[in-house]
Amino acid sequence: MNLFLMCCLFLFSGMPECESPQQLAAANAMDRRILMAVEQCLDAEGSLQEILEQTRAVLQDRLTRLDPAWVQRHPDCRAEDLDDLWTEVQRLEGMQTLHQRGRQACTDTLERISRRQEKMDALHLADAPVYAADPVPEAMILGTAGLPTAAGGAAEEGSWDAWLSVVCPAFDVSGLRAADAFVHPIPGACVSAGTWSYPGGGLHLGLDLAAPLYTEVHAPADGVVLYQSAGQPADSGYPGNQSGYPGGAGNSILLLCPVQDRLYSVALYHLSDIHHVRPGQSVRQGDVIALSGNAGNSTGPHTHVEICELTMSLEEAVSYFLDTADFSFGTGWDTPGACSQKACRMRPEQLLPAS
Repeated sequence: MNLFLMCCLFLFSGMPECESPQQLAAANAMDRRILMAVEQCLDAEGSLQEILEQTRAVLQDRLTRLDPAWVQRHPDCRAEDLDDLWTEVQRLEGMQTLHQRGRQACTDTLERISRRQEKMDALHLADAPVYAADPVPEAMILGTAGLPTAAGGAAEEGSWDAWLSVVCPAFDVSGLRAADAFVHPIPGACVSAGTWSYPGGGLHLGLDLAAPLYTEVHAPADGVVLYQSAGQPADSGYPGNQSGYPGGAGNSILLLCPVQDRLYSVALYHLSDIHHVRPGQSVRQGDVIALSGNAGNSTGPHTHVEICELTMSLEEAVSYFLDTADFSFGTGWDTPGACSQKACRMRPEQLLPAS
């Protein structure tokens, strides 16, 4: 295993703890990056114990073939033909010791990360949604009017009004199929907070799906990408962090998805900065659209999911969003289960299958 990574784990374990949310989050992000690298090394050496036992067995077999009387007189014998085996056993035993220390260091690091997250949770800064931020024009749906900056294209010149006035008749919805039901965006994820309140109290307008950094996030149904922004580092979240749009969302994607005879908006927040879609793109149910992260107003790796049932056509929803950039479709950010003339907030738990 990489000795440098081991040294990093032990070095950071001895550093004094920070107290501000930003410092706690940065320390956790550093620990998680090193932890992921160490665990990859340990997994690659997963057969070490088996190799060691096999080598010991070969060595023991060769020893038993020596003259018993000679072996009895020389219990520490190292006959010339056994030297290589002795050396290999000693090397593997040394690696095994390092491997065990690495596993213990990983355990200690996870406990350290957990303690920091408990400190951040105790601050209760993540309970209230922020949402006060300006949208990124380049991240809004543009259809085929041009590949936006967020997807690697050249941004068009002009003001925010110019972006809003872009006509989008060319986004392709002809191939969209109304799904029979949603599929889960992150199979195997754990629910860390449900809709409408956090476990410790406080308004929570969506479902939090806890999963390791860079877990695949799938499109829950056929749909169109209304908004896609990946401007924040993947593991930069801390309570009260207002980065991203809507404010505190970090890296976000907004989809319009027809399911049966209804139309839904599906918002995904706190993603990593690795996205596989662009605004205006049509996606199929099950497509990998992004990797999960810990960005924005977040205390740890998870994806926040909000769903609204819309009372208008897909074309009307696109037009409304172009005019307003409103992820809530008029339902606001301060009332659970709120309805507007255009939509009603839904509980994702009632629409998504069990992970």
